[in-house]
Amino acid sequence: MMTVKLYDTDSHIRQFTATVTACRQVADAKSGRICYEAELDRTAFFAEGGGQAADRGTITDPAGTVHQVKDVQEKDEQVFHVLDEPLSVGETVTGEIDWDFRFDNMQQHSGEHILSGLCYAWKGYHNVGFHLGEAFTTIDFDGPLTAEEILTLEMRANEVVYRNIPITVRYPSEEELSRMDYRSKKALTGSVRIVQVGDYDLCACCAPHVMLTGEIGLIKIIRYENYKGGMRLTILCGGRAIRDYQEKNELIYRIAAGFSTKPEKIQAALEKQQKETEETKERLLALSRTVVQMKKQQLAEEAAMQGGSVSWVEDLLDPVAVRSLLSQLVPLISGTAAVLMKKGEQEFSFIVASSTQDARITVQALKERFGARGGGSAQMAQGSVSGKQEDILEFLRFRYYYLLFLF
Repeated sequence: MMTVKLYDTDSHIRQFTATVTACRQVADAKSGRICYEAELDRTAFFAEGGGQAADRGTITDPAGTVHQVKDVQEKDEQVFHVLDEPLSVGETVTGEIDWDFRFDNMQQHSGEHILSGLCYAWKGYHNVGFHLGEAFTTIDFDGPLTAEEILTLEMRANEVVYRNIPITVRYPSEEELSRMDYRSKKALTGSVRIVQVGDYDLCACCAPHVMLTGEIGLIKIIRYENYKGGMRLTILCGGRAIRDYQEKNELIYRIAAGFSTKPEKIQAALEKQQKETEETKERLLALSRTVVQMKKQQLAEEAAMQGGSVSWVEDLLDPVAVRSLLSQLVPLISGTAAVLMKKGEQEFSFIVASSTQDARITVQALKERFGARGGGSAQMAQGSVSGKQEDILEFLRFRYYYLLFLF
């Protein structure tokens, strides 16, 4: 027996009564837990489909027990409501949908129809992908759009919202359908539900929509990217768009306060900061080069006094400068140079370099003694090691003296 879909004629119905026509125990496909599929003679709950999630809400039985609707699915014109507990066949129940969730979905979906209809009429592009998520909605068109064209599309879509045009639903005859230029991702037969937005869109769709475009409130394209030879738009409509604007507006004012300027002068303040940052980087680079030259001489002298090898903890230079220092240092010493760079409490990264000895031997020794990780070439190896700083340095120095004695 076909379930009467109340939202077909009234997408704004929130509460309804119905008779339970069937209820069966099933195992949830995802979790394997036992649940129940209840079928009603009529329902306002939209079953998942057309890119839109199933409605949420409750069903209350005659005893006053409130059942949470976990999911809603449709098969062969029958709508099944997934519950944790069963309902008795023949009893009259009261259903109530989560209106906030439903209205939010309708705002997004109706906004998508307007954008897709306008893009089809303007560019001839088809909507080949649609996903309505809880955070945002994406639309995939099979053709490219420039940044300027996307802004134009957004403005035109919002003009349709301002005009507060009715959104209507009908089931045309096969003859009427054959004469319609309606959007559809696949060929359809039998009874086809057509959703129409004035002269702006005509689309086959199973989902509930707002009654007037003004209910959408706002259509905002927040992101766009090339996708499979076409264009993917990420959109927010209605309450989502308003909340996004509120969050971004608050962020802009906080950023402006951080720059001690007005919101409209953030760009200038940012450009000034970028310029100052680049100048600072240049000064630091020059300073780093000076430090490298000084340390190179200092470490070469220490190595000469310690049998040709040297190890130390570096807390001033960045990894790039450290590598530069090592490349300049190793030709000046007869042994190995090992440097530790602190990552956390008793956590270090290390680099070992030499022009006369295999650096991998030192890495292997660190692995055996401290459980270090790493590898590299004979000339330079790197990794991470944990332990007390003084213990690691003492181990390295003892090892170098041992090698010196050995060879």
